Amino acid sequence: MNDKKKGVLTIDEVAKLCGVSKTTISRFLNGKFENMSRETKEQISRVIAQVNYHPNRSAQRLKAGCSMLIGCVIGDISSPFSALLLKGISAVCEKAGYQVLFADSGEDALRERRAVMGFLENRVDGLIVNTCGGSDEFLLELHRRGVSLVLADRKLMSSDEIDTVTVPNESSAYDCVRFLLERGYARVGFFTETVGTIAPRILRRRGYERAVMELTGAGPEVYEFAPEDTEGCKSCLCSFLEKFPGEPVALLSSNGASARSLLIAMGELGIEPGRELGFCTFDDWDWLKIARPGVSAVAMASETVGAKAAELLLERMSGERPQGTKAVSLELPTRLIIRDSTPSLGEG
Repeated sequence: MNDKKKGVLTIDEVAKLCGVSKTTISRFLNGKFENMSRETKEQISRVIAQVNYHPNRSAQRLKAGCSMLIGCVIGDISSPFSALLLKGISAVCEKAGYQVLFADSGEDALRERRAVMGFLENRVDGLIVNTCGGSDEFLLELHRRGVSLVLADRKLMSSDEIDTVTVPNESSAYDCVRFLLERGYARVGFFTETVGTIAPRILRRRGYERAVMELTGAGPEVYEFAPEDTEGCKSCLCSFLEKFPGEPVALLSSNGASARSLLIAMGELGIEPGRELGFCTFDDWDWLKIARPGVSAVAMASETVGAKAAELLLERMSGERPQGTKAVSLELPTRLIIRDSTPSLGEG
């Protein structure tokens, strides 16, 4: 069998070595393991490794009339969330034989549309978009024209026509407020980077506002600041604290980037979260676990969001779920991780 390494094997030769059909080898290479026994998968995997077989993707593309490329537009490539999202997308797509092309919109709708058009001009087979909002009609038009398209993490606020994978942003924010109130905090402020048209921020703000009004009867306290604007963040924080002197207060941050800005601002102001105020955020990024004190956070399966989005796209492209069939909307659960930044005020 080792002699085969000297030449370039065809898929038919690999099938003969494995004692299975060419179709079975093709399904294995494309990650379609349904109705395939564990013994068969192990046999194919072992033979492919032994003969160092690599499928001829160029021939596959010509035969299938496709590029084997997927375009992916991300809102902010510098975010740890984006890294996890892309990891999930890449793992699924590459296992199925697709290469993934990435573009960073920088949370700009025009750049997002340009990136999408660039991908389409390069004849990608499908698109995964982490939309920053402001492109709803553009994306809907592509979908209606038959472009295979899935939204990852961020839904359209105007329609549910496109396959989407996200998390329950609104209800998770509501639950965070309720948790903080149950811990004994009288006031909860919502701190966020500019909300704009970004769906998760809109929904988290909506959940926060509804919780505050329903659970306390008070008005919401929402503070927005620009990314990386430490002075603006400090000003928002001071305004909130000055409004409720002497009252036990807590902050709910809309995401990890906002949490980072808030922690920097608190450090410069000499405020210690967990002692002088409660602090909770969306995005359970690794550094939140080792911060002192550790920061309570809403953990989201970011990598799984990317993987599920890629799986939905492959289903569309393969015809398993033909164009025109009802869109799928998946909401993956979140989990609140409680750490020292939100002590119960009844604990002494």
